[in-house]
Amino acid sequence: MRWGVSAGLGWHLPQSAFTIGAEGRIGYQISNMFGAYAVIGGTGGFGIGGNITTSGASVSITAISYWYFGGIAELMLGNLFYVGGGPVLANGALAGVGTSAGTGGASVTTVVAAGWKPGLDLRLGLGFGKPRAGSFRRGGFNLGVDALVLFHPDAIVGRVQANSDGSAGVEVKTTELAVTVTPMLTFGYDAR
Repeated sequence: MRWGVSAGLGWHLPQSAFTIGAEGRIGYQISNMFGAYAVIGGTGGFGIGGNITTSGASVSITAISYWYFGGIAELMLGNLFYVGGGPVLANGALAGVGTSAGTGGASVTTVVAAGWKPGLDLRLGLGFGKPRAGSFRRGGFNLGVDALVLFHPDAIVGRVQANSDGSAGVEVKTTELAVTVTPMLTFGYDAR
């Protein structure tokens, strides 16, 4: 059996938000190199952004909250580096609004996605600690990068745009696929 816990700080994309998260893991270490485990975790975040240029300005606000569970296969290389990944199923919400105005016109975009969503959890990093004598078992701290990629199949996206020539348009899509990525710097402990 193997288990682990970690905490992370990251950034949600493409709707910009600072994120904080935590995760727990339990599974089986097959050999010194191969492990498989189940994960359960959560991520929350909030972001306010702005940009001013000589031709215009933009402002955005984003809030996210997810919890997820899934399965990860992991490969440990050289008793130090690990790489892993697997499918996850997440539940939660994403809400974002952005507006921009400039010499060419103005626009407002909103994105809202809630409910269940499939995804991928990809990770790599350094696993500190050496195997115990006579065994491939090991325990130690780890430092890594974890990217949670989520597919929001029923996102509601609204766009309003006005051009400098006076033309305007409104569009609302209720089943647009939105893809988000939340890369996080993680620090934790694993007993492999």
